[in-house]
Amino acid sequence: MGAKYRQYCLPGMLSVFFLYHAPVIFLGQRAFFNAFDSLDSFVVWYRVVTRQGYAWAPPYAIVEPFLGGVPKFTLVTSYNIYYWLNLVLPTFEAYQFYIIFISAFALIGMWLLCRHHLALNEWASAFLALSFAFTPFLPTWGLSIAGQPLLLFALLNIRNGKPAKWNWLIVGAFPFTSNFQSAGVFILFALGALIAHDMVLKLPYRRLLLAFCVLLAVYIVTKIDLVHNLLGGEGFESHRMEMRRFPASRLKVFARYFLLGNVDVALSLHTFVLLPLVCTAFTIFVIREKRLPKGLTGTLAAITLICLYIAALQCEFIVNLRNQSDLLRMFSMDRFHIFLQLLWHIAAAQAILLISTRYRNRVIAVVAFAQLIVCFAYQPTYYERLIKPFVKIVPYHYIFTYEDYYAERMFGEIKSYIKKPVQSYRVASIGMPPAIAQYNGMWTIDGYSSNYPLSYKRKFRKIIAAELEKSDGNRGFFDFWGSLCAILYDQGLSYYEPYITRGTAPLTRNIVLSHQALKGMHCDYILSTENILNPEKSGLKKLAIFSSTIWRVNLYEVTSSQ
Repeated sequence: MGAKYRQYCLPGMLSVFFLYHAPVIFLGQRAFFNAFDSLDSFVVWYRVVTRQGYAWAPPYAIVEPFLGGVPKFTLVTSYNIYYWLNLVLPTFEAYQFYIIFISAFALIGMWLLCRHHLALNEWASAFLALSFAFTPFLPTWGLSIAGQPLLLFALLNIRNGKPAKWNWLIVGAFPFTSNFQSAGVFILFALGALIAHDMVLKLPYRRLLLAFCVLLAVYIVTKIDLVHNLLGGEGFESHRMEMRRFPASRLKVFARYFLLGNVDVALSLHTFVLLPLVCTAFTIFVIREKRLPKGLTGTLAAITLICLYIAALQCEFIVNLRNQSDLLRMFSMDRFHIFLQLLWHIAAAQAILLISTRYRNRVIAVVAFAQLIVCFAYQPTYYERLIKPFVKIVPYHYIFTYEDYYAERMFGEIKSYIKKPVQSYRVASIGMPPAIAQYNGMWTIDGYSSNYPLSYKRKFRKIIAAELEKSDGNRGFFDFWGSLCAILYDQGLSYYEPYITRGTAPLTRNIVLSHQALKGMHCDYILSTENILNPEKSGLKKLAIFSSTIWRVNLYEVTSSQ
């Protein structure tokens, strides 16, 4: 490591990294966060389990406060770094640390991969490491995507005959920080393909095969409850049995994944800078050299094949075939998209090496500046405070400050008004995610979970049956997906809007619920951001109104008789 690098590059890289995460560090709960698959679920799952007496319970213990009671394993895994953080830190501090932890390991892994296996200099490596680290990863995925460069670095070291203890430690530790069903299965498949490649070419493969066995064994040990329940669960039939797949436009799906990555999991942020860089460098090289660049061509081929594969899954024939199989219908086979973030950054590294050394440093400087602007624009707090007033790019589904989202003061007022122990009554939410009431210690009949009893879903459906008849979109959303087991109601939209904040709620809304079904599920109160027209039709009695910065909650009591 040269003196110039130590003097400028490393401090510069760490300074930019620190600046990116400064809002999370210094603003704390007043910083903005992506609520999608994060504040609305992941944070609350671990909070409910670790804060309400289930921290040391076995996987099949029933977590009563959540969704009427679900097995612990459907919400969390105990062999997970985030779980351990929640055991020793308050909920927000655990979440705060975990976000920076994920980004830091993405930074380290990409830097090591670029320096040791992609032959980039310090400045180019620092640029791509920062770009990858600033991908808006969903915390619920842990290092499933963010940790791929570090895992690949270790695997390539092992493959090249450098089986140092650190490499094996990285391989063995990876399952503790990643999701098996969402990423591990596909990572094992990719590693198996690499082993098969080496076997066909008669290259040494035994060390990689051992690494495969280690990775698989640790996944099985850490996710044993999930593996045991993968084919339907124990003690209940999963709601996923009713899931259905539907065909979509293959061209649109291909374009979406090729240009954006998976917008629901982690935008790769390659669209505006890295993609033009790769295409330009590729084109110039082909014109100048009259041949294809081998490495970059292979990487682009892999990206294209992944996007084509995902698009092919939308074919009507394949969709119908999947719907006939419980396993294929329930399992998300399209998740090879988890590799797109890594592959685009590898492609960018290979493109940089194609640039003439005369211009390379200047190109890196311009491209790095432009890419980091994009990354900072997609950082939630910087976007809300600096970018949104001028350019509304809507980088995520929903962005809120942590303290505004959970509105602890307001919920304290609601619980004081009810004047009962929280375990003695159950609530349901309308117009806001059930996670908010769950975060505040309330026991709910609704919730967001990727695995809960099908029988419970069918009972809950009776509450909202009249509302589902008003909207084909909501009916399909609940009947053929159903992981959000909540009070869906007709909003006059083609989709269900889960956030009816103070600025978006109409004066009144005609919502009709089954009083008998509410009582049958022991629901005592409704927390509604909607002012329900004629609530007595649903056996509801309005008690009070509570307000916070973003919420206006109407408290309804489910009366003993309609």
